[in-house]
Amino acid sequence: MSDGIWAAVSGAVAQQRALDVTANNVANANTTGFRGDRVAFREALSQASGQDQAAPDSIRFVNVSEVQASDEAGALRQTGGTFDMAIEGDGWFSIDTANGERYTRAGQFTVDAEGVLRSGDGASVLAWESEPGGTTQELRVPLDAAEITIGLNGTISADGNEVGQLAVRSFEEDALTKEGDTRFVAEGTGAASEANVLQGYLESSNINAVAGMNQLITVSRSFEAFQKIIDTFQQMDQRTARDLTTRS
Repeated sequence: MSDGIWAAVSGAVAQQRALDVTANNVANANTTGFRGDRVAFREALSQASGQDQAAPDSIRFVNVSEVQASDEAGALRQTGGTFDMAIEGDGWFSIDTANGERYTRAGQFTVDAEGVLRSGDGASVLAWESEPGGTTQELRVPLDAAEITIGLNGTISADGNEVGQLAVRSFEEDALTKEGDTRFVAEGTGAASEANVLQGYLESSNINAVAGMNQLITVSRSFEAFQKIIDTFQQMDQRTARDLTTRS
């Protein structure tokens, strides 16, 4: 079997991974607070046994070196919802999940029957327990409040009385790793963010649906091209096997 087929297979596998990532991006084009993923490819040279370096004419393979979430924010849209919140600038809402504290830009919050502020997937939204940047606690609002207001610094007031300040953190570049569609896990606890919290706004997905569909078509065509190359190599191997059988 020709070595070239393995290079084509590596390309097809990499494009399949890119296809899955692109399809998920497009599927979440309307998901609040979604950050699209980007695929990075890496070329590798095959190495002969016992050699430290590959020869210049070695077969080249490709694989996916990493899948990383984009750091580009989505557009802000006004909703007027009391518990709809968006972060303007560098910051992340802190939420308490079954797996520990996580971070999100999806600020479509609700209040449950006990007054606990919760994210769209049910996690409780956290507030600073004392000074910003320190420990956090579950955030509750009185159910009988006539008016809920949220200041730019994330302070929530019910009928003019402060009930807590949203724990909004910022992180160094590459400190966050995506977990699901809108949650992120962090290395370390970050620092208190100075970004503004806007009440009555939501951050849209940073994926443009039209651009995403065009990219999906491009990746699909690349995957199909590798499949055709693989089929060609297989047909060549079959012809070679038939010729050898006929000669013998």
